[in-house]
Amino acid sequence: MTENNAPRTQPLSTALKCLKMLEVVAGAERSVPVAELARELGLTRAAVHQQLVTLVAAGWMEQAGDGTYRLTLRPARIGQAALRQAGLGERVLPVMERLVDVVREAVSLAILERGTATIIQRIEPGRPLQVDLRAEARMPISRSASGQVLLAYATERQLAELRELGAELPEEDELARVRERGYATSEGRWLEGVLGIAAPVFDVERRCVGALSVAGPSSRFDHEKGIRALGDAVAEINEVLSGGPATTRGERP
Repeated sequence: MTENNAPRTQPLSTALKCLKMLEVVAGAERSVPVAELARELGLTRAAVHQQLVTLVAAGWMEQAGDGTYRLTLRPARIGQAALRQAGLGERVLPVMERLVDVVREAVSLAILERGTATIIQRIEPGRPLQVDLRAEARMPISRSASGQVLLAYATERQLAELRELGAELPEEDELARVRERGYATSEGRWLEGVLGIAAPVFDVERRCVGALSVAGPSSRFDHEKGIRALGDAVAEINEVLSGGPATTRGERP
């Protein structure tokens, strides 16, 4: 039999069902009982339980004390790797370059990763582009402007995972103010003498996938100019990533 006439390889139905279950649990934003999963997936409780046992053994899900099931942190790590491999930084790079030209200060793109705001792309005025600084560019989640943005627009599941990691989280009213303004600022809370401003970047489903920030010495940083320029930049990025006009004010998944 020639290669062209060879039988087409079919996907594994059991794997597809397990992946579908992960999507259902991820969408629930809470622990889910077996009965609800069976109803959502159109499967018997026995079939659902077998899949759950498989996913628990693989480290993707875990059983809570009340018998319900929830995702572990493993999908979160895979998700952050997917953001990097999908070229999130590369897609917003032209906007970041224009923003640097306007503010003449450092511009960074950060994502939420393992309890920190992790820079995946950064440009500094007058210097070569620096890419993928994960090993040396982890910002405190609660004291950096980018971290505050990522927390303000985080899902309840992400916040729960951060608490499990022992992360220090701001009060809800502080995060609410960030969402109301559409940006966060941090002056000297992380680096002495440095002012940072950050705003959220959304994907096509209006989920915050990153924080775009500008930062520079407080003595020379034009705060109002930085806010205006950053607002224009994130609006452009959000339009590119979502396929339509975007606004950053007051939205939360």
